[in-house]
Amino acid sequence: MVDAIPVEITSQGTRNFTFKVDGREDGQAYFSEKGRDSKNAVILIQEWWGLNKSICDTADVFAGEGFAVLAVDMYRGNVADSRESAGHLMGGLDFGAAVGDIIAATRTLKSQGYEKVAITGFCMGGALTLAAIANSDEFVAAAPFYGVPDLTKVNVANIKCPVLAHFGDQDQAKGFSDPETAHKLEQAAKDAGINFTLHMWNAGHAFMNQSNPHAYNPEIAKQALAETAEFFRKAIAQ
Repeated sequence: MVDAIPVEITSQGTRNFTFKVDGREDGQAYFSEKGRDSKNAVILIQEWWGLNKSICDTADVFAGEGFAVLAVDMYRGNVADSRESAGHLMGGLDFGAAVGDIIAATRTLKSQGYEKVAITGFCMGGALTLAAIANSDEFVAAAPFYGVPDLTKVNVANIKCPVLAHFGDQDQAKGFSDPETAHKLEQAAKDAGINFTLHMWNAGHAFMNQSNPHAYNPEIAKQALAETAEFFRKAIAQ
């Protein structure tokens, strides 16, 4: 069970706050908003590294597009400093509980007057984005980036909102975000009648990650973010 509690959200830039999960006030997140003009919000889900500066910076960029943005901390303050530690943190994550955190965070935003909420995430966060929308109808739109959950455990047919999925045609993460896996996701969604669009960028894995100079593609990242923001605006307007 998830239970969102009222949290004071101000328009004074960014800050961290907590929300209640299973009766405990232990959910954590980074909040970003540029003014309080919008009644709409975006949930942002981290990569396997954790809620690091790159994710917070991305939240700020989305906030600059006119949304309130809540980047949920899946690791409760832990941030990986190596691929080994990132793998350990992701491997120890209970995906079911993580989806519960996401839903609780979303309900917290709605309790504060944010009427419509979209969701996006990167790598592990992309997979969690898909898992969340397959288990909840709280979202008006979703934009997962290069991450697919185990489709034997996540029923794509349960998705109710439109989806814009971003993947790279040079991604080599077999079974998780490579082109073959992305197209399998696309086919499953279309077979289920989901409003699903796949954008296959000329890039590898993690092309949105500013902290990874070997993978980050600033031009594509800028285009993908603008495309996602416009996709969210159109979904919210309906």
